[in-house]
Amino acid sequence: MDDINVFQQFLKDVKHLKDLELQHVHNKRCSQNKGSTINKAKRRRPRFNPLEEMNEIEFRKKYRYTKENMRRIIEIVRDDLEVDYYAPMKRNQVPIDLQILSAIRFFGGTEHPELSAMAHGVSLHTMAKITRRVAAVLSSKASSYIRMPATLSEKERMMRSFQSLSNMPQVIGALVQTTVRLQLDSSRVQASRSCYSGTESPAPIEELVHLQVVADAEHKIRDLDIRLSEELDLSTAPELFSLSRIKERFEQNEFRGRILLGNDSLSCSPCLFTPVQYPKTKAEDLYNHAHAITFAPAIKCLNVWMRRFGILGSELLGTFGSAKQTITALAVLHNMAMEWNDPSIDADSCLSVYKPNFLGYAHGTSTIEEQRNRNEFIKSHFSNN
Repeated sequence: MDDINVFQQFLKDVKHLKDLELQHVHNKRCSQNKGSTINKAKRRRPRFNPLEEMNEIEFRKKYRYTKENMRRIIEIVRDDLEVDYYAPMKRNQVPIDLQILSAIRFFGGTEHPELSAMAHGVSLHTMAKITRRVAAVLSSKASSYIRMPATLSEKERMMRSFQSLSNMPQVIGALVQTTVRLQLDSSRVQASRSCYSGTESPAPIEELVHLQVVADAEHKIRDLDIRLSEELDLSTAPELFSLSRIKERFEQNEFRGRILLGNDSLSCSPCLFTPVQYPKTKAEDLYNHAHAITFAPAIKCLNVWMRRFGILGSELLGTFGSAKQTITALAVLHNMAMEWNDPSIDADSCLSVYKPNFLGYAHGTSTIEEQRNRNEFIKSHFSNN
């Protein structure tokens, strides 16, 4: 009888253990399902429409444009972004309008990139993909928004706008240069240059990207040249100009009888007039004064551009190719803002004035032969004043 009782107790214990095991499995599944729900909730970050849910002042501060002008940009870019040539973006289900808004807010550099990503309900990794995609589309429109005047009437109109500033004739553009820092993608650099070996990750490689901008009197960018520092043997302003497409176009007489203005870091040439370094006559003083006033739009153009898009004043990340696309895209966006008279930057009095970075630039030196055209110009237009 005792043996029977023991056996029955044993069966009860086995059943109890099985019940506990089943309960544990059930609890584990519930926990996993709950965790999965939480993870999905985390992944599905809340998204909102800034154009509808932010007031005009707050929107302009974050996105660097008025709402009306932002809608214009969205209409211009939307169709190109809808072409599915970046398959990973489709899985993230980020609306096209929100992609454009998040990219431009990121370009503005008004906050940490992670905050910009969180504000639009995307991860930092997705934000990087979005910005590259938007920059690629915008840069593809450069020929429509960044161009020197082509027709005679366009050239004459641009010269008149410069001449109205200080009565300096023949000027068709003002040229200014600066640099932007670029932190190269170390993994891609390693693959392309095969310059690293070992188990540890290579340190980030920082480069300087040299920019040359030709601006008009209305502070629009008319020509843009972008080069990596390794392309320039001496890293000087005259060397950058000598390699640029705009110099080649002047040498081919595309702008016959017209000139560019540059600062004293450049060399005077038949197509590029710089200030007289040591003026000795009244005519040279008058020329320098008119030069400074007429050249000022180039400095303001660079200033407004850099202030509107704060990432240009900090550091770009990625490859030189992606950086070039981003810089070109920002020039396109700047020209859109100038064309539409967007007031958002001027309205923000808290912004500091951007100072162009001329690291490594030497003062330009020019020969007497190169200065001959400038001397004749001064004699013709400033000697009788």
